[in-house]
Amino acid sequence: STPIAGEGSILTVTLTAVMNGGSEAIAFQNLVVTEGNPPPAILELDIWEIQGSGAASPFNGYQVLTNDDVVTALAPNGFFMQSIEARSDGDIDTSDGIFVFTDAAPTVAVGDLVDVNGEIREFFGFTQISATSVTIDGAGSVPAAVVFDATVPSPDPETPSCAIEYECYEGMLVEITGGSVTGPNQRFGSDPIAEVYITAASERTYREPGIEFPGIAGLPEWDGNPEVFELDADKLGLANDLIPAGSHFDAIGVIGFEFGGYELWPFSLTVTPAILPQAVRGVEANEMTVGALNLFRLFDDIDDPEVPRIDPNTDIEYEPPSNDSVVSTSEYQRRLTKFSAYIRTVLNAPDVLAVSEVESQKVLQDLADLINLDDGSLVYTPYLEEGNDVGGIDVGFLVLDTVEMDAVTQLGRWEILQVPGYEDSLLNDRPPLLFEGRQVADGSDFPFAVIAIHSRSLGGIEGSEADRVQAKRLAQAQFVAQQVQDLQTANPDINLVVAGDFNAFEFTDSYVDVTGQMKGEVVPEDNVLSGPDLVDPNLLDQVLMIDAGERYSFNFRGNAQTLDHTLTSTGLDELVRDFQFGRGNSDAAVDLINDDSTPLRSSDHDGLVLFLAKDSDGDGVTDDADYCPGTVIPEAAPTIELGTNNFALTDDDRIFDTKDPNGVGPEASFDIFDTAGCSCEQIVVEQDLGKGHLKFGCSLGEMEEWVEWVNLP
Repeated sequence: STPIAGEGSILTVTLTAVMNGGSEAIAFQNLVVTEGNPPPAILELDIWEIQGSGAASPFNGYQVLTNDDVVTALAPNGFFMQSIEARSDGDIDTSDGIFVFTDAAPTVAVGDLVDVNGEIREFFGFTQISATSVTIDGAGSVPAAVVFDATVPSPDPETPSCAIEYECYEGMLVEITGGSVTGPNQRFGSDPIAEVYITAASERTYREPGIEFPGIAGLPEWDGNPEVFELDADKLGLANDLIPAGSHFDAIGVIGFEFGGYELWPFSLTVTPAILPQAVRGVEANEMTVGALNLFRLFDDIDDPEVPRIDPNTDIEYEPPSNDSVVSTSEYQRRLTKFSAYIRTVLNAPDVLAVSEVESQKVLQDLADLINLDDGSLVYTPYLEEGNDVGGIDVGFLVLDTVEMDAVTQLGRWEILQVPGYEDSLLNDRPPLLFEGRQVADGSDFPFAVIAIHSRSLGGIEGSEADRVQAKRLAQAQFVAQQVQDLQTANPDINLVVAGDFNAFEFTDSYVDVTGQMKGEVVPEDNVLSGPDLVDPNLLDQVLMIDAGERYSFNFRGNAQTLDHTLTSTGLDELVRDFQFGRGNSDAAVDLINDDSTPLRSSDHDGLVLFLAKDSDGDGVTDDADYCPGTVIPEAAPTIELGTNNFALTDDDRIFDTKDPNGVGPEASFDIFDTAGCSCEQIVVEQDLGKGHLKFGCSLGEMEEWVEWVNLP
């Protein structure tokens, strides 16, 4: 027929519906009228023309014929094919490969040269040919695979390897040698052992400082690690194995696309798996340990009533009430079993374990009871105060019988969020909990304090809720900072640990530096919001003291990151012996949460353990090397005045003071470490010298004799 052209032309379309005796209503949809000559019934195109340089094919919906392409990989419902090199356009921005959907097992073999007739379809963003016919012409040479490595795909979002990273390789053969698994098997309803995150580079990827690309001008920016994508091991029929993060692999396959992401679908895969679990080291003599673990919404099988949130001081009720979740009895027992195993065998049963995301004191007691049942030498006492979280999760402690409790104090449950527009809401969903006590094992009496925290999450840090979320994260961090400073002011030598799920990194995310605010390192120009520096002296984030490759406790979309921390006061600077994460959660397949035969994936966070040497009297000499417990510095000697070549601890620098001999005498010097933690007063008592020896301090001879004696082998 003659094409319609020109303004005012009239097109009459007659649509006839055949009812076949039925009575259903008929609707005609997707009628398309285009200007110009109609396309030919079948377009003869090369693959690069079908793919184009955009995100979708310019020929979507068209019937096409493509000739003499080579089959490169087989799938259960189709196959991949690629243009021979001579017919490639040589343009990096257009893919030379495509998937052919046959809706059944394909009848072709890898290496076949084929002609394909069919319709171009964008299947949820994945360009494919829905085949009408496939003709085998003979045998061809399979093209060389594109090599992915540390530079392809590009790790820099501003300099991609092609116009649209990954899209330009869609359907093409790809080879990776020595790649890294950056995130473990995910889990979806119909696919419990699902894709892993990978990079073609030899090292796994980590979260870095700043706002994710494209960021905000003038603030630190994180590139987002665009080199991370997914691998679906069984998509083309390979065995579907558990692959932990931290593994390395070699693979050959094709680039596919599903659920909004590009994936490598391998037909050849060799994995060197990471070893899990990896327990923290054992405790040495004179050490105590403080741990932290997110219990990943640990609820029991009892449906408790809602709990109103009513401030007893003002009678103000805050909506909505707190309401817990309920799990089956089998799930509850399975999760308790896994946590018992993880705490005992991976964290090696810390003296004090700060926990988060746990329902109640009763649930903590159930966990403590099971740990004791599994190992009768471990007797934990739970401590928990109900907070404000509308989902019913709280922070608490499990404390071994190696520790005596002095006080447990909830901090700021009814504090109000002092941010304009949000004054009617509570600041602390999960109020910090302060434990004060003493480690008394092996004759020690070592005082310490731990604040367990679980800060507001990063959810909503961008978008419509950003202002409120950012303001709340800052306000919570400043609240913790003020609590820290109050404790330091009251006791400058306090042995303080702040531990838990900070929901923040060891550096700023450039919206709010939560960890920096808490420890006293504030750089306002690096953040959207920042508050005053409230902490002096600063706390030390022990995460920064370990190897950079070990700085993670969580995995988000294939990027290892630290959300769990321990901050320590200056009183502990000389006593920290080690800091480690117990590996087996964040690197393990998500579905392992359902396997109670292993501690793996008991939570989505790795737990941590801080190792401390004990110094009960605070003289700087650890208990195992301290001959004189209870040393007081400065001491009461001398009772009259310090004599020449006489020695006593008259100030707090741990160095024995003496009167300047003005050139007469040996000019000897001693410190508290030379005397094995003993002052002049204690030396006099231990040597039974009588109080007269305290008038002018200990003589040179007494000091030398004592030092020689305590240092005998």
